[in-house]
Amino acid sequence: MVVVRGEKYFPADYVGFVAEYEGEKAGLILLRFTDTLCEIISLTTNSAVASAGKLLVTAAIERATEVGVQKMIAVTTNDNINALRFYQQMGFTVSAWRKGAVDRSRKIKPSIPLAGNYNIPIRDEIELELDL
Repeated sequence: MVVVRGEKYFPADYVGFVAEYEGEKAGLILLRFTDTLCEIISLTTNSAVASAGKLLVTAAIERATEVGVQKMIAVTTNDNINALRFYQQMGFTVSAWRKGAVDRSRKIKPSIPLAGNYNIPIRDEIELELDL
């Protein structure tokens, strides 16, 4: 289960793409579509294959464009500096900063850790968007 904006999402319920490299899984992207929006619910990559994330997001952008979606969003947490860098390099811009959102999400999913990457306290959600 993933909690974003205080809502529960179950990754197995969404469509996506798998990246493979030399016969092995190198990454997975899961997408939630609405009429005008495509949200990246999950993006996971194998660090040994540096281009997997870029290829997966590019495939997602192509699919979203094919179905007529006007905007793609991704939500990460304030500690996820690598994701913030990655999405901005892909052309996304920060569109919302939800202060304290993760603290509220822990009421729904208590297993969310208190600290994350670089031992940064995980508190906020950061939403990034890309106009298509």
